[in-house]
Amino acid sequence: MMADSILVAEDERSSAEYLKILLDEKGFEVRLAANGVEALLALEAGSFDLVITDLRMPSMDGFELLTHLGQRWPNLPAIVLTANEDVADIIEAVRLGAVNYLLKPAAPGSVESAVERALLTRQRSVATDSTVPELIGSSKAMVDVRHRVLMAARSDVHVLVTGGTGTGKELVSRAIHTHSGLSKGPFVAHNCALSPSDLFESEFFGHRRGSFTGADRDRRGLLREAHEGVLFLDELETLDLGFQAKLLRVIDDGEVRPVGAERAERVNVRFVAATNRASQVMIDEGSLREDLYYRLCGIEIKLPALADRREDIPMLIAHFDPSDAGGFTPEAIEALCRAPLPGNVRQLRNLVQGARAAAGDAAVGLRHLPSDQIEGGRSELAQGAGSEGVPRGISLREIERRAITQALEDCDGNRTQAARLLDIDRSTLRRKIAEYEIGS
Repeated sequence: MMADSILVAEDERSSAEYLKILLDEKGFEVRLAANGVEALLALEAGSFDLVITDLRMPSMDGFELLTHLGQRWPNLPAIVLTANEDVADIIEAVRLGAVNYLLKPAAPGSVESAVERALLTRQRSVATDSTVPELIGSSKAMVDVRHRVLMAARSDVHVLVTGGTGTGKELVSRAIHTHSGLSKGPFVAHNCALSPSDLFESEFFGHRRGSFTGADRDRRGLLREAHEGVLFLDELETLDLGFQAKLLRVIDDGEVRPVGAERAERVNVRFVAATNRASQVMIDEGSLREDLYYRLCGIEIKLPALADRREDIPMLIAHFDPSDAGGFTPEAIEALCRAPLPGNVRQLRNLVQGARAAAGDAAVGLRHLPSDQIEGGRSELAQGAGSEGVPRGISLREIERRAITQALEDCDGNRTQAARLLDIDRSTLRRKIAEYEIGS
């Protein structure tokens, strides 16, 4: 079996030689290039499985090289080298197609993990034309979220998801895994707030039988369970700062040592972490390590509160109530569109499902909605107040017709683009256009 071939574009000779020695020892075939121009000449003359490139080089820098790779070798993964944790540079590199990044000087374990994951991703199918149908909504905020989810799925960098309770952080994390090249690997979810401080090492690193009182069997631990897959860490900021430092060490070295074990083991894990509050606030108050933040925020996805995308609520209601029962009355829909909903999408889902249970097969009306949760929506209805949400007295059928019409207008009549915007397939859109006689 032929060894994987890696092209390293790096103008610093010592750094280039370090990477060559390290990768040679792991059995890779390595070719060095002093800048982007030499790298392009090498690519035209031979075949490579991976490119590692510095961002700052003379003649042609890494950003320009990434642009050429995307145009001429779109399926060739690239990892970038950077001397500082400049988030803007990292995001730009990912936008241009980089699957991961390494900080100089890169630790051996960090290099090995990044290379292994990049090559593994290349061997597996990666979503290239997905609309991320599990993320419901046609608002600009959700279109932006879906764009960043796909950007994250097509890369291999660690991801930080921020947003209030109930905004869908785990759903977004699962979508990244589902649409990525690691989709065949495990997805392991863990809420850090539930980690007992005295069992952190055992829970994350695993343990050997007999290593401490009560250890009556081996335990793999979260990091080894997520090997060649994704580990989702919710409420990251609740981890003790000392534990955050140990987690950072794993990210950098790619190794874990189970409690009671004599040697460390290699793990290849992609991290997706989530927090309920703004990252900078937690860094300033000392609950989140700044160095851990920079290692996890290769891509940061900020989820909007439901109150900031109320136009998506009718679509979410239809999603949460897919039955052929009586649907929701216009008054009930409008009340939900105006309601405070501090619990965001999770609260809306519970309201819709609870109302459906209360209404049975009948249409869900205002009387089926709990007044304590939608009081704001009811009072505005009673006053006949205006709203940027759903117009009063409009049916779900009319809402759908208007959404399709607006999507077609926004896409200049391009049905393929409109279908993607609406998160439906093209055949469904074609059927709906005929059903509602749109454009006739």
